[in-house]
Amino acid sequence: MKTIFISVILFFFTTITAQEIQFYGEAKQGGIIIGVGKNITSVQLNGVNIQIDKSGAFVFGFDRNSKGISKLKVRFKNKKIETFEYTLEPREYEEQRLTIAKKYVSPPKRESKRIKRENQLMKAARAKVGKLKNALYMSGFVYPVDSVDIRSVFGSQRILNGKRANIHNGLDFSAEVGDSIRAISDGIVRIAGDNFYYNGNFILLDHGQGLTSVYLHMSKIIAKENQKIKKGEVIGLAGSTGRATGPHLHLGVQWYKKRIDPMSLFNLVLPSKE
Repeated sequence: MKTIFISVILFFFTTITAQEIQFYGEAKQGGIIIGVGKNITSVQLNGVNIQIDKSGAFVFGFDRNSKGISKLKVRFKNKKIETFEYTLEPREYEEQRLTIAKKYVSPPKRESKRIKRENQLMKAARAKVGKLKNALYMSGFVYPVDSVDIRSVFGSQRILNGKRANIHNGLDFSAEVGDSIRAISDGIVRIAGDNFYYNGNFILLDHGQGLTSVYLHMSKIIAKENQKIKKGEVIGLAGSTGRATGPHLHLGVQWYKKRIDPMSLFNLVLPSKE
């Protein structure tokens, strides 16, 4: 068995060729890597099978808090096996202090049933993720807004009204009410949420093989559930619904349950689908 050890540095928005595989992306906390190869029969990450589509594309990512060594094993039709090892170094994350309405820090009891119901709807939508084997994300990635002004970065520790809160697992883009919100890649709408307590009006897109993106706080939803969406297609309009301090778009990306930095997608130059 031949083992290839690859430095994290080699993955910094570059492509490398090993045997019949090309890799795109960066091995880091919150990072994503896309592989494309020929005659691949199976791919395993840390001993767990990950999906491959008919074009030979597959994707895997690393959570905000992932650490240590991850191992990728790729098997080919000729029975050859390639192994790759990724060592993740800790990232430094910002701290962000915000003042918001008290009801969004400590929700009143009368809202508990609503929040529970909405959590169940979101859980049901995410249960569909992973069933789509096609790598729709191979259409590539674009920013979700026309004017890219990032007001809050991925991974920061939120301090809400002086109290330690959840980690910020996405990017916040400045936007005016009514600005167009666009799909970052081809996908299928898994849920178009109407006025959820925290998310407001939002859409969850499934890009295939466990990769998803979610768009929160919209003033209007345009896309429909189960609709097939193209990269750059308008899916809604920006707003400040739900837990928001003002008009903006919150974009979140996950690979299954792993929290991914959306910025890790936008500089990827993927091969043409043609």
